Amino acid sequence: MAADFVLDTFDPEEEEDELSNERLLTIIRSETTDQFVNELVWKCLGYERKEDGSYINDNVFPKWREKYPSPPDLIGVTRNYTYEIDRPCQKANQQLVASIPMKYKQGVKEHLRPLGFTGFKLEELTPNKTRRAQCVNWLLFYREALRGKTVDQLRAERAAETGNDVAPKVVGPQSRQTRNDDGVSMIEQKDWKYPSKPVL
Repeated sequence: MAADFVLDTFDPEEEEDELSNERLLTIIRSETTDQFVNELVWKCLGYERKEDGSYINDNVFPKWREKYPSPPDLIGVTRNYTYEIDRPCQKANQQLVASIPMKYKQGVKEHLRPLGFTGFKLEELTPNKTRRAQCVNWLLFYREALRGKTVDQLRAERAAETGNDVAPKVVGPQSRQTRNDDGVSMIEQKDWKYPSKPVL
């Protein structure tokens, strides 16, 4: 795979934005099919559909492609939530969510609240609604941070943001000690979080 491919581009003068807030809100409100959601996310991940209905993964994010050579069901189109059938879908959706950096985690609230979406009540939540919202949150992250950039550009941006960030050394699983035996300062474990899992 060439490292300099551009993930996707959008020209507002030439086409309607399929990732507009209005379009994404229809996903949240279950006004689209489950398969539509899958295919939109697959496209943004880099999968390309061939005429025969199969997919090629040459331009899929490298780390994602290692785990998913073929596009996975991220919603659960069968609506069958037995463990054996639903677990692969659940894991794929969790992997997608884990790739969203912390500063983009509130994308749905930030971008869709002005359109009137105030969230779901607890009793309204279903696996399908939850996964739709999670896919929309990833699509917002993709739109705001990834679209139109090359993989090399994104890697450079990530390196600039994280530097040589590594997990701090701690004394034990629940340690609050801030200095080791040599007096070297350490970060309290409870305040340190592992970074998100990038798809690059």
